[in-house]
Amino acid sequence: MTGINVMDPVEAFKRALCLYLRDRGEMLFSMVESSGQEVVRVALLALYRRHEPEETGYPRFEHVLDAIRECGEECVKKLEEIGVKGFEKIDDESYIVFNVDKLKTLQCGEYLG
Repeated sequence: MTGINVMDPVEAFKRALCLYLRDRGEMLFSMVESSGQEVVRVALLALYRRHEPEETGYPRFEHVLDAIRECGEECVKKLEEIGVKGFEKIDDESYIVFNVDKLKTLQCGEYLG
């Protein structure tokens, strides 16, 4: 990826997440509120589908995740700030676990125009 402007990996992750919330947030938060959940799981596949390589500089969303892993503790702290509690695998499907309250307050304006 040399020679290409590459977005900070957490910002690229946040961008895909904001696009997901634009499309599915109302439904997601409605279900969470009615059930009283404090955490919610979002399939990584949902973010893969919303990743925009031309905007982030990462050819695939898995490259964003690789960059986050390589970044280490600094990126983990940034992810925690936007509500990420961790990653889980259930029946061969990968999920991101979010704190609902933090997810609700996520500022997405710069990504959604």
